[in-house]
Amino acid sequence: MENFKLTIDLLPKGAWNNDFSKTLSKKDWDTLRFACYQKANHKCQICGYQTDELDAHEVWEFDLQHKTQTRKNIIAICSKCHGVKHFKNSVRLGFGKQAKEHFIKTNKCSEIDFINHLLEAKINYDERNKIYRWKIIANLEKFGGKNIEVKERNIPLIVNPYQEIEWNKINHSNIKKLFNITSSQDNFVVPPKIVSLEVDNYQGIITVTSLFTNKIEWYLDDNKIKTKYNVIGKFVTSLKLENLEGSQLSFVLTGNGGQTISKKFAILP
Repeated sequence: MENFKLTIDLLPKGAWNNDFSKTLSKKDWDTLRFACYQKANHKCQICGYQTDELDAHEVWEFDLQHKTQTRKNIIAICSKCHGVKHFKNSVRLGFGKQAKEHFIKTNKCSEIDFINHLLEAKINYDERNKIYRWKIIANLEKFGGKNIEVKERNIPLIVNPYQEIEWNKINHSNIKKLFNITSSQDNFVVPPKIVSLEVDNYQGIITVTSLFTNKIEWYLDDNKIKTKYNVIGKFVTSLKLENLEGSQLSFVLTGNGGQTISKKFAILP
């Protein structure tokens, strides 16, 4: 990227929630962020804006070949610079225009420069999204975090047996091939119906959306591990697999009209 002092840092999906503000204890994270605030002396370390309301921004370097995510720095920056760093989030919240203007003002560049920089950031983002798991490398002592332990997240990979299914095109006869469906004796009440099933392999989350469902039960290696109930209407529920150890996962939907039982999801360490 061009040598701008304020850049757009689009974290790849596999690195979401890897930041120390989420993985460390509040006490340990406070130690790190207060250390960087003290170095900043109440000034944004990018644009120089003076304020007592600074944010701690974690600077990472990504190595595609070795699949490593290395902590390069923790800097104190103002909310405007932070909004540029996390540009996609600023756009989502309706502050994309303000973030663009702050980028151009801080870097003293043109709108074309901004567009080119954003395009390059998006290309890097797409390339890095090919990696599901990043190995974190960090020496926190150099950032004021002596004796703070870096913890690796344990998120297994999920082999989705429904990977190629287009749920909006599925009819009743196809559903019967995809799930083991048992009906109640009441012919006027239908069994639970799957509306969609999504697997997020970056964060290790399975999300099931269904109709006519009273509850969902999750089974890990045929042992029940979780039950969640539905009151009324569409039922949207998720299971997070972080720190879950096993080899096969399945679920059972139960409603007044019977049960819908899933195929097995393979769980890889």
